Amino acid sequence: MNKTIVSIISAQTIPNILFIKEMYEDGDKLMFIASRVMESKINWILNALNIQNAGQIINIVFENNDDEERWNVMCDKIKSYLSDNEKYFVNLTGGTKYMDFAVSEVFEKYDSTIYYIPYPKNYILSPRTHDNIPIKTRLSVADYLTAYNVPIKNKELALPEDFTTSFYDFYVSDKISDSYRIILDKLRAYRQKNVEISTIESCEDTEKKPRIDGLSEFLNIIKFPVKDNKLTKYEIQYLTGGWFEEYVYHLINKNVSPDDIQLGVEIQKSESTNINDLDVVFTKGNKLYVIECKTGVGSESLFNQIVYKASALKEKLLGLSGKSYIFSLNPPIDDRLKSTAQNMGTTYIDLSDFMDDEKMNKLFTSIIKQSY
Repeated sequence: MNKTIVSIISAQTIPNILFIKEMYEDGDKLMFIASRVMESKINWILNALNIQNAGQIINIVFENNDDEERWNVMCDKIKSYLSDNEKYFVNLTGGTKYMDFAVSEVFEKYDSTIYYIPYPKNYILSPRTHDNIPIKTRLSVADYLTAYNVPIKNKELALPEDFTTSFYDFYVSDKISDSYRIILDKLRAYRQKNVEISTIESCEDTEKKPRIDGLSEFLNIIKFPVKDNKLTKYEIQYLTGGWFEEYVYHLINKNVSPDDIQLGVEIQKSESTNINDLDVVFTKGNKLYVIECKTGVGSESLFNQIVYKASALKEKLLGLSGKSYIFSLNPPIDDRLKSTAQNMGTTYIDLSDFMDDEKMNKLFTSIIKQSY
C-alpha cells in the first residue's frame, strides 16, 4: 500500500522535519496542511529535508485568512485529497489546536496512524498504541537554520587549539599589562587590512591608522606565528577577539560533545532576520545553542546592545528549544544587568565564571541535560 506522511505546518518547523526524517522511505508521498500565512514554510521544510526520491508532494492550503477556523471548510478540503488506497502517517504537532482536531477527525476515517512529538523532547508519541518512539535523527547547524529559511556560511579555525589555549591563559593572567591591551585595542583599526608590522610601528599616528609601538615585542612574547613581518586581516581579527571565539569553540567541543558545532556563522541576507553573524553555534539533541563571545563589554549601553541582539536572535531563529548565551571576559558586572539578560532569555557568563571550574562544569552539565 502507498504511504503518505502528513504534516501540519506552524511557526515551529523542526518537529515537522524530525518526524519526516524518522518516518520517510524512498518514494513516500509528503502531504502538508497549512494556513495561507504558513504556506511559505513548506518550502523551508523541503529545503531542509533535501529529499531526492520523494513521491508526490501534496500541499493543502486554506486560502482565506479565517478558513482554519471553519470546521467544514477544513474537513471538506482535506477529504478531497485523501484515498482509501493510501496509508497515512499523521503528525499532529504543528498547526492550531482547532486544525489539529479537524485533521484528527478526518484521518480517523482512513487507514492512518496518528503521532505527536512533545517537542523539544526527542521522542514521538503514538496515542493509539501508547508507543514512545525515540527520535534518532540529530540535526546539524545548517539543518536547523535552513528549517527557518536562514542560509549560512561559516569560517574555519585560524590557529591550532594549543596556541589559542595558551593565549587565553596569557589574556586572563597578570602577565597582560595595560600597554598590551592598548596594542590589541589599536589593532582593531586594521581588522579589514593586511599590514606590515614594521610599517604600523613607525607610521604617523592618526585615528584611522594609529601607530602601534611595541607590536613586534608583544607578538614575540605570545609566540604568535608571524610570517614575513606581516599580519593578514584574518590574523588581526583573530588577535582582536577571534581568538576568544575559537577558545569557546574548543571549550564547548570538549565539554559538551555537540552533534555539530560551527564557528563564525555568517547569516546571509534573508527576509526572516537582519542578524549578520553568530560567533559560536552548535546543536545538541536537536536544539540550537548560540554563544556571543566578547573579550570585554565596556559600557552598560554596549551590554544592552549585545543582550538585545541575543534576544532578537532567540525570537527569530532559536524556536522553542533554542538557547542563547553571552560569554565575556569582563569582571563581574552589576547583578541588575545580569538579571536583565536572564529576563530576556539569555545566560550571561563573565570572567568570574570562567575562573571557577565548578560553575563551568555546572553550565556544561545543564546543556547536556537539556539535550535529552
